[in-house]
Amino acid sequence: MTTPQASRRRSNGASQNGSGGSAGRRISAGAAAKRAREEFPEVSDIPVERVSAVDRTDKGWQVTLEALELRRIPETMDVIGVYEVDLTARGQVSGWRRVGRFNRSQVQES
Repeated sequence: MTTPQASRRRSNGASQNGSGGSAGRRISAGAAAKRAREEFPEVSDIPVERVSAVDRTDKGWQVTLEALELRRIPETMDVIGVYEVDLTARGQVSGWRRVGRFNRSQVQES
């Protein structure tokens, strides 16, 4: 006789891949931010300055990054791009787009 708990455990385990990983599980917000921060420079060749937002979506995660697009002298004139990076629930980058630009010295209001 199986209990409801045992049945739930078995169904949760069935979503994992053969190597014991978590292929069927949604990644955390922190893991999504880390994945976006690591992968964005690889695909864009633009260094990330900071993560400014992480939002859960119906399909996974949307991470907003600020990245150094153009270095200038003085540094206050550096051009920073704001990018939204979309990730699947499992943490795969599915797309990205620039949504804004500003000089480092500009104060942005929320």
